[in-house]
Amino acid sequence: MFGKTRIPPLTPAVDKLIRRQYVDDGRGHLIWFWYTRTGVIVKWSLFLGITSLLAFYLIFGRMHAKKRVRAGLKPAAWNGWLLSRQERAGVDPRYAWPQAQYSNYQQPGANYGPPGAYGMHAMPPPVYDPNNRPPMYDGANGAPMGGTKVDPVQTGVEPARGEYAPPPGPPPAR
Repeated sequence: MFGKTRIPPLTPAVDKLIRRQYVDDGRGHLIWFWYTRTGVIVKWSLFLGITSLLAFYLIFGRMHAKKRVRAGLKPAAWNGWLLSRQERAGVDPRYAWPQAQYSNYQQPGANYGPPGAYGMHAMPPPVYDPNNRPPMYDGANGAPMGGTKVDPVQTGVEPARGEYAPPPGPPPAR
């Protein structure tokens, strides 16, 4: 049966040690102490006692820490972790969120920025020419002379695309 065992005879020293943990039930069976009524009461008492101490520490430690913060003092070392970062920031500047710092972007170059950084252009690149002229190939590396680098769709003139060409005329009104 569960909890009841017969212990074979052992050496006298080991027999004494093992028999200390067992109780005779009066019928010749030995029951392990923790399965007796007294053992179960002791187990639950220990469990509830430790749980109660932990709950007491958590509840009253937090109350004590909040009381210290309301008084303008830093929380004690043993209960400071029970407060949130926002609660601790009121008395300890190490826990305050850093302020956002805004500044203008500084261009890297000769007067400022790291050496060897990318220099910014005085004028925008050619593709952003204010006269809206598309950049042209210069004939180098086999490119056609005067060929444009811009997709024809960007110029407003759409080429026919074979059988998939758009229908003539403006799009229908909605």
